[in-house]
Amino acid sequence: MLKYPAPSLVTMALACLLALTGCAPGMTVPPGESAPANAQTPAPKIAVVNRSEKTDGTLQCAEARFKKSVMLTRVWLPTPPQDIVNLGAALSKTIAVDLLNTSHFDVKTTQATQSTGPEPAVDAFKSHGTPYFIRISGHNFGLSGQASMWSFLGPSLNPRGGTLDIRIVDALTTQTMAQTTVSAPSVNAGEYDPVIDALGTDFAASAYGQAMNQLASEAANWIDQTLVCKPLIGQVVHVDGSTITINRGINDGLRSSDRLLILQRTDRVYQPGQDAYTEHYLLQSLGTAEVARLGEHTTRIHYGGQHVVQVGDIVQSAN
Repeated sequence: MLKYPAPSLVTMALACLLALTGCAPGMTVPPGESAPANAQTPAPKIAVVNRSEKTDGTLQCAEARFKKSVMLTRVWLPTPPQDIVNLGAALSKTIAVDLLNTSHFDVKTTQATQSTGPEPAVDAFKSHGTPYFIRISGHNFGLSGQASMWSFLGPSLNPRGGTLDIRIVDALTTQTMAQTTVSAPSVNAGEYDPVIDALGTDFAASAYGQAMNQLASEAANWIDQTLVCKPLIGQVVHVDGSTITINRGINDGLRSSDRLLILQRTDRVYQPGQDAYTEHYLLQSLGTAEVARLGEHTTRIHYGGQHVVQVGDIVQSAN
């Protein structure tokens, strides 16, 4: 005979008792009262996190509130499809609109460029003050003169896709900040006859048009995620002793409590690369400054350092 009941017997006795009383574990019944026959303990609430959902940039970093100024090139297609016109322009338009809708960017666009050198980025910064230069090219959009291995299936079952190569260049140093490749899944879309305009509603409603819209949106999302936590960058536009005026303000997310770092570009530096010497700039810190008078588009800051600050020098958020 067991001195103490076995655990299994205790478990069975408890189950029988619960069945008779109608109580569930964790339930309490006032003295002299019986529990309702169908009473059940409410299940604990569990917070469910959807990890596939996009994370708001404001939760990632403080710099997400700053509106970055970017120069976006129109998508360059070396071999555009013969049956679609303005495909590069349509992709560029969607990317620009998606970036603007994030409220993280002030987007300017320029012509497509074949150049892989720093000149377009440098010229864009000199002309428009855009520190982030985004170069995009595309390929593999089908029906561009090359024979397709699926052509024997007929045009209605000839799959088409497309790929975008994206590179973000720091216009201040002319160095590549990030680059990636984004590809659209192949869809069963044959040749457009007659030729269709990618900027039109008919193309947008087609299966391939929707695939291209998704491709552009994915490109914009990558750009957003890459730049959302980068600092706000502007330029000195006027110097009056220790009072300096910059071309950034409230509309760019600047606050009166922000601290700013003043930078000065050095002369070009040449470094050996894989194929040839590459050139870039270095940034020298002149110290920090505080916001003195905040405006919508321009701001006066106070600089107490000993270095000489000139028009055209760089200011960067330093929070």
